[in-house]
Amino acid sequence: MYLDTVECPYCEYENDMTEGTVDLPDDNKFDHECENCEREFEVHVEFNPSYSSGKIEYVNCEKCGNETREPAKRGKIFPFPQSLDENVVCKHCFYKGHNEDFENE
Repeated sequence: MYLDTVECPYCEYENDMTEGTVDLPDDNKFDHECENCEREFEVHVEFNPSYSSGKIEYVNCEKCGNETREPAKRGKIFPFPQSLDENVVCKHCFYKGHNEDFENE
């Protein structure tokens, strides 16, 4: 559950925190002036984990044939190595292709 308000510790007014996490400092704390009593208090921002799932999909590299879980796909990664004719490659072949491009410059 995501709460957009925080209670003032002085007057118990529910302050709107919709914009509170826009430029959040590294320590997740910031000072806020109460919209009701105008006293300043410290806000501590906490994040709860959120989980989702997805199928693990393996594909074969079109260059070396190795099975990979994280392929590099032409049109999804820019710049894609010009030395590769294939459209879906493993990371090893992807980096090797970039290395060949640099050597040929």
